[in-house]
Amino acid sequence: MSEAKVWDRLAGRYDTIVRLFDTSYGQVRERLERDLPERGRVIEIAAGTGQFTGELARRADYLMATDVSPAMVDRLRRRVLEEGIAAGIAAVDCAVMSAYAIEAPDGSFDAAFCANALHVMDAPERALAELRRVLRDDGVLIAPTFLHGVDGFRHGLSQTLGLISPFVAHTRFDLVSLTRTIAAAGFKVSYAERMRGLFPLGYVVAEPLATTQEQRSGDARGN
Repeated sequence: MSEAKVWDRLAGRYDTIVRLFDTSYGQVRERLERDLPERGRVIEIAAGTGQFTGELARRADYLMATDVSPAMVDRLRRRVLEEGIAAGIAAVDCAVMSAYAIEAPDGSFDAAFCANALHVMDAPERALAELRRVLRDDGVLIAPTFLHGVDGFRHGLSQTLGLISPFVAHTRFDLVSLTRTIAAAGFKVSYAERMRGLFPLGYVVAEPLATTQEQRSGDARGN
């Protein structure tokens, strides 16, 4: 089953399910006040039904909130309208979009936010490469990610959840492996914190490594 179809099936009960794991979300919102640039262009990947979209919109001049699931994006649009995010806080576009193929030019965003998604993606390194592409060289990536591999108990619990529910962690990160994966995609990790929870949350802030014109030309030839 495709990733989009999995999340389409979960859209109607996603808000209820996420409450089981959202003990660190308040801390994430507090960190956004510190780490997210004000008044810039922001892209949100895997926005779901909008758990963080309001906070992002309040600080941005423009926000593109995306998810691979059409059903999730339908709910996200309703939430944006109901909370008045689109009216007077920021310009917000909600779009169905794969993290592996972001429909935006190179270097078009000041910040990227990807919460609780890298561990459930089939290919997180592809998503990170796309996020690096659409970020300005002086931009910032904020990627809070559940850590399903911090110890044997959480690893086993994650495996069990993958057998009995649609929530499958394709990569069971700990904080070290998460930061290494992000760094390998062309970022310099500037801050990493483990937050408590049934599955701890790895809160990572990273800056794109500068790319030379020669590297850009080589990437273009490779594509």
